[in-house]
Amino acid sequence: MTTYVIKDGRVYELGEDGEAGDILDWIIAERCRELDGPLVTLSRQQVVTRLGRGIPEDFPGPDVVVGDPEQGPTRGWWEPTVQRYLLTDRQDSAGDDTTATQDNAAAPDDDPQHWPRRSRQWDDVALSAADHRVLIATSYGIVTPAGDVKSRPLGQPGDLGKLATKYRWSSRADHGDPQVWITGEALEALNFPADQANEASLPDLVAEFFGATVKYAQSGYFTCQFSAEEGSGGTDRTIELILMPATSLQPSAARPADRGIIGIEGTDTVLPDDEVDAAHLLGDRIAWLHEIDEALPAPRWTRVGVHIAESGMRRARPKPKTDPQAKVLPCPLPAAVDERGKFPSQWWGPASWRRKPHRSRGKGTDVELDQQAAYLPSAEGLYLGYGKPQWESIEATVFDEQRPPFGLYQITVPAADSLDGLSPKLPVPHPGMSWTKESTFWATTIDVQQLIAPPDNGGAGLAVAELQIEKAWVWPEQHQWLKQFGETLRARLVAARAAGRTDYENMIKAIYTSYLGRLAGTGEGAFKHPYLHHQQPAWYAAIEGFTRWRALRYARRIGRDFDLYPTECLADAWFYRVPDGINPADLQDPLRPDGTRTNGSYRLKSIPDELL
Repeated sequence: MTTYVIKDGRVYELGEDGEAGDILDWIIAERCRELDGPLVTLSRQQVVTRLGRGIPEDFPGPDVVVGDPEQGPTRGWWEPTVQRYLLTDRQDSAGDDTTATQDNAAAPDDDPQHWPRRSRQWDDVALSAADHRVLIATSYGIVTPAGDVKSRPLGQPGDLGKLATKYRWSSRADHGDPQVWITGEALEALNFPADQANEASLPDLVAEFFGATVKYAQSGYFTCQFSAEEGSGGTDRTIELILMPATSLQPSAARPADRGIIGIEGTDTVLPDDEVDAAHLLGDRIAWLHEIDEALPAPRWTRVGVHIAESGMRRARPKPKTDPQAKVLPCPLPAAVDERGKFPSQWWGPASWRRKPHRSRGKGTDVELDQQAAYLPSAEGLYLGYGKPQWESIEATVFDEQRPPFGLYQITVPAADSLDGLSPKLPVPHPGMSWTKESTFWATTIDVQQLIAPPDNGGAGLAVAELQIEKAWVWPEQHQWLKQFGETLRARLVAARAAGRTDYENMIKAIYTSYLGRLAGTGEGAFKHPYLHHQQPAWYAAIEGFTRWRALRYARRIGRDFDLYPTECLADAWFYRVPDGINPADLQDPLRPDGTRTNGSYRLKSIPDELL
């Protein structure tokens, strides 16, 4: 049997003499540990993503071939093979990259404070395609996210235009505009007159100072057009310029302390004060974010989220039943559902309870539990409507089907008091219901499915025959459009938690909460071109409804297992006064066999100091 040795991504065949085998056995026994899983190689698509372009002719052949080499095999490359190529490509092409001042391209930089060109200032961020899309301009030099120094610092405002038009950016059309980040210290070295501008006049100041046409500006991000100087060999280019000190301007109303990839003000996620440390951590975060479907930072997390969602939707393979040409279309709500275009609240209010939510009474410990990453598993699992919705006459028996059509249904249901099995110590299953009288309200498909589920499963226990469907606005097709979005971010969230990277974790949460919330946006808050088809308030209502169902299922279990009921709730969060004799930690949903928590499961959020 042939024995192979892999070192630094290179594969060697071990000689057949016994001494070599004995040495290898000793190395394995004394210096190695057995891997828990299989070796992982990069697919052709992953290699293309790392390179930021198609596989070039001089790229090494595959390290692994799966299947018959003569019958359409699957190729794989070790990560070190790709990194070696990127490093060689960087060294070979460094002389072709523009410096900040093209006239002095070959001239040495005598300032000992400046980083030497072609040096690597940090090596814990892998070389990647992000290095062809983003540059960070510091007062020490211009560096890629991986720490590769491309040039000395910007010496004058006009150098930015030369950098923009002459740097060898990724040329893929779907990549969008490349980015140049400028630190506060680099701006100060350029004598940028920040004190002469306010929030409104800053775009004009940027345009005049750097000699650019500013097409768009928000929260320190400026879309700048630069024209190449005649005869310079450059190319007219639009870049996204980010002035790091200005990212606190025009904060999001929903996330006023969030400065995007720079961090959340008032927390330890904000970039450090030291310029080099800040550039290093910024490069790390940019490279990490770029690994997610080649996303780049943006002034709002919504823009990052829609990029990732759009990427996943392009890879989706729906199987339409009635219309092969059906597409995802923008679907604002019809006036018959709500004149404002907003779906009725999917969460409980005071009227949902038989008694008013109250403060805890008696001895015990007050705790709060909520779902981990509540909306992510809901978005990932739901079948969501597409095509052009229409008003239809629907019989309630459609909900006997395993997968009834995605739609909005105006239904009439009996008073909750007349139903069996509902706990009077919990809110009604759907906030449109009433304890004391028949009620009519709009519900999504998943809402109706909850209502006909058994009470112990978080449902209302309604029979299908009890449903009165007054109106129905129904989509012709349905598909798990956000499945890849959810799976991608779930995997990154797990990795972030395992690595103890709170900053990564916060970024992922901001991405999916911002994007999903924007699905329901109306007017100025709705998605604009080219993302109009993400105007999907019915999708968001279904996601909230699925999350609410999971919340009530949990509360039913706690009531059944502990005879314990919440004092109040806020969306998916339940508040309990836990009596002595019950460990609050026991109220959490069980962990998975590997010790991790499933997204959507309940965990302690607010923990009293004495329990820490």
